[in-house]
Amino acid sequence: MNMTDDGYGDKDDPPFKRLCARYGLAMYFVQVLEHGIVNALVWLDLYKKTSGRWTPEEHDRYYDSRFAETLKELSNRLAKHSSIPSNLQDRLVEANKRRRVLAHHFFRESADAVALDQVEPLIKQLEDDRSFFQETDALLQEFMEPLLQRVGFTEEVREQAMRSYREEISKHGSQIK
Repeated sequence: MNMTDDGYGDKDDPPFKRLCARYGLAMYFVQVLEHGIVNALVWLDLYKKTSGRWTPEEHDRYYDSRFAETLKELSNRLAKHSSIPSNLQDRLVEANKRRRVLAHHFFRESADAVALDQVEPLIKQLEDDRSFFQETDALLQEFMEPLLQRVGFTEEVREQAMRSYREEISKHGSQIK
């Protein structure tokens, strides 16, 4: 599924609606990156602590505790557990800066452009951010792949897990609250 090839949404949509859609997409990819880091920490930290034999409760407790941390804290924790390539480390630092701007400053700093319906440059900025977060997550996944292979969590195993997951939620619905 390609979620980003829509040319910034329907050109007939009101400018602010298009801007909000792009903002939501950029923030979605921030969350994808955050989840990627937490998933990496499961393998780099929890797996080592438990020799791969954690209980569901231990996993959930660990997972939940990581999501209480900021993107910066997660990135710092990741750096403590492994030698992260410098290009990935640099991108994680930049990702934190960009996320902070989006979460705390974007709409306030964009108020004049929004009031004048001059959102095209803002939409471009959001698309650049979305792309940056997505590419950074891809670098993280590339970094993690050899470790996942070593512990037996191969692409085939992950695909089977996704098939099982989809089958389970199609039968019983989502358990996400």
